[in-house]
Amino acid sequence: MRIAVTVDTEADAQWEHGRPLATANVASWPVFQALCERYGVRPTFLITSEIAQDPQAVSFLRPRATAGELEVGAHLHPWTTPPFAEGPGLRENDDVHAFPCELPPALLQAKLETLTAQVAAVTGAPPRSFRAGRFGLDTSGARLLAGHGYVVDSSVTPHVSWNDHGGLSGRGGPDFRHHDAHPFRVVGTGTPGLVELPVTIMPTYALTRWSPWVLAHWRARPRRVHGRGQRFLPRPQPLWLRPRPEYVLGDLRALLLQAERVRLSWAVFMFHSSELLAGASPYRQSQADIDELLSLLDDLFALVLSRGHHFVTLADAGRALADSSLPVKEL
Repeated sequence: MRIAVTVDTEADAQWEHGRPLATANVASWPVFQALCERYGVRPTFLITSEIAQDPQAVSFLRPRATAGELEVGAHLHPWTTPPFAEGPGLRENDDVHAFPCELPPALLQAKLETLTAQVAAVTGAPPRSFRAGRFGLDTSGARLLAGHGYVVDSSVTPHVSWNDHGGLSGRGGPDFRHHDAHPFRVVGTGTPGLVELPVTIMPTYALTRWSPWVLAHWRARPRRVHGRGQRFLPRPQPLWLRPRPEYVLGDLRALLLQAERVRLSWAVFMFHSSELLAGASPYRQSQADIDELLSLLDDLFALVLSRGHHFVTLADAGRALADSSLPVKEL
């Protein structure tokens, strides 16, 4: 299995809608990068507009991208990517965080042009990998990405619906419950077409794998929370390949083993750059939480290598898959 380690690289505390933009988490990146280099991981930093304009971020990313130590892709947040428009959810840093797929097509096109140029200015080369903010991509948006030269997207979250997560209309974002973790080519995106490499999310118990009804009810049960005693409770379902604070290494091992069982050849790990700074995300509030995160990443990377798997960048995965035979699907 080849695994892309992806980082949604954005301003601090973007769960707090309308909060003044700050990018203090940039200063926390070197420790993570050093950990990646120890295990031969070339992470993919999917950056937003505000990160592309941050001098400290650029000084970190540009030389390392040039040296091939990391990849820089694009991460479109509608509320921080110009141009903006008048109206709820369309203004700069608006209290309403729109899903990209909710935007008028011309506005989404203009924002994509802006962000693509901004990312290219950071590295000297146009980005080839993408993830939509709030995972809000549809087939129409995928066609725009292909038209701008993107090779791979990783916005699909298998077994997860965003229908109840607000947005412009209040009806939420995409429903990806019909997708699994296997890559596919997006219909109508040309030849060879845009590769969709979903975030790796899977049910890991037999009952939740076999029964959508059980999975839905398991998902709705009280969540395991961060805390020693809580970690002895049954695993959340489905599991994400990401370092949630309530996860332990055994959870991620179970997910990795399930990926092996279904012969998943390509996987995607994700988390947010703001999780590297105490208090900059809802997930990690103290330095002890950050130390715990880094320890979990250390253990996970070691586990991946011990099982004979390898790390790739997201764009490298997309280019390799572009030459393969993939099913063609709608998002």
